[in-house]
Amino acid sequence: MRHYYHRDRLVEVEQLDDVVAVKVGVDDRGEAVTRGSVLGTSARAALREADIDDEAADAFARAHWVFVKPSQQTRETVAAGEQPAGTESVGKVIRRSNGRIGIATDLLNVQLDPSLSQAEAERELEAAGLDVVTRLNFAKNLYEVRAAGAEDALAASEDLHENRSFVFAEPSFIEHVPQRSAPTDPRYPDQWQWNNTGAGGGTAGADVDIERAWDRTTGTGIQVAVIDNGFDAQHQDLAAGVGSTSGFYSDGVVGTTFTQSIVGMPDSNHGTFCAGMVGARRDNGVGGVGAAPDCELMLVACLGDTVGTQTTLARGVAYAANPATEVPGADPADGADILVCSLGPNDADWDLTSTLELAIEDAAANGRQGRGLAIFWAASNGHNVSVTKDEVVSHPDVIAVVRSTRHDLEDNAARGPEVELIAPGVDVLSTRSGDVYGTSTGTSFAAPCAAGCAALALSMNPALTRDKLRDVMRNSADRIGGVVYDAAGHNDDYGFGRVNAFEAVAVAAGHP
Repeated sequence: MRHYYHRDRLVEVEQLDDVVAVKVGVDDRGEAVTRGSVLGTSARAALREADIDDEAADAFARAHWVFVKPSQQTRETVAAGEQPAGTESVGKVIRRSNGRIGIATDLLNVQLDPSLSQAEAERELEAAGLDVVTRLNFAKNLYEVRAAGAEDALAASEDLHENRSFVFAEPSFIEHVPQRSAPTDPRYPDQWQWNNTGAGGGTAGADVDIERAWDRTTGTGIQVAVIDNGFDAQHQDLAAGVGSTSGFYSDGVVGTTFTQSIVGMPDSNHGTFCAGMVGARRDNGVGGVGAAPDCELMLVACLGDTVGTQTTLARGVAYAANPATEVPGADPADGADILVCSLGPNDADWDLTSTLELAIEDAAANGRQGRGLAIFWAASNGHNVSVTKDEVVSHPDVIAVVRSTRHDLEDNAARGPEVELIAPGVDVLSTRSGDVYGTSTGTSFAAPCAAGCAALALSMNPALTRDKLRDVMRNSADRIGGVVYDAAGHNDDYGFGRVNAFEAVAVAAGHP
């Protein structure tokens, strides 16, 4: 473990053992004059073991940086403070707490006391053994320097922290700075819920700030259960993400039975739209994209004709949390990580049966191997009806979601103290049955939007309990609407605010 100072804060990082980054020289044709194999053996495997993704390593390779386990000759040359033949720079590979790597050389940026003249500042630099590379003219006494006499920039940062002539001394890491993650899907520009530019009469920024979240995660490893009447599970934008635990309930002479398969699953535009809001695939050349495009979808179809009992709905909730409740011998660990449902009457009372209540409470408490299952549910679309009229969505273990517009305003859905979050749900675009796409409005689509964002947050910290994830979503939400939020940060129309995927991911990862 190594340390350096960043914005006057001591930072701890990991230096990868026995890995050296070397920038090789190139000839007039842009080809390397020295092969990495001359310097040592490839360290790609070591990078993968350290969870360094190939995208970053490939980017460094394109910039002529190679990662090697150094040969004895390379090790001796570097230890002597010399450059191996045919190379331009050598550095240590540092992994920061956010998982990103950087190459530490002897380069660092320093600022000296602004009260010093330029001549005085440069005398201090010389006294500290620092060689000026560039004088940076956008702030006084700001320089890029080389700490030729120090072990590396990290050591120099620690040494200079106690020197009162210096405002700061921060290593200048060589790092991968990729383009912001924007999907290439053709209908993505129509999905204002993910990136609202203000086009179409909207308000720029009235979205869930998801592109910055996608720079860190796309939901890999998280399974989201979507309970609805039916799905086009073979939709071109969904099929690749539909998991083997998907299934459906059907009524027969002997009662309601469950089938763990998508073969014979009833279809529903509503369910297909909801599933697309969560997990439509990205960069596949068709349609748009979902909030967590690399999550696994557990599609659970019940009440296929929108008629049935809460018992079937309860069975769906229980199955999502623990597949063994319907499939004998199934592994409870195959249960979902997040559940979302957008079924329920509008602008009407909905009584909660004891059976559905037990299913909700058991899933919330015992799902995810005891960590608890976060349950998102669409509140009523009724115009400003009391959310308490719906005993299902206002249950303490349910996260009630209402809908916002492209202007970051609530849209006359249910209201009250049990409203928890608000998310885009007016004229949003998603998948429709039959390999097509369209726009629609409803809390039904705000809820899977919020659930998908929660999947991104959970993927950053899968150990989060249900309650901790709920806190993350509340505490990271944006207080929109120009309305008053109470001392707890709640408003009856907006809940704890509009979902912010980027902030949720950052808070979940421990880096707000």
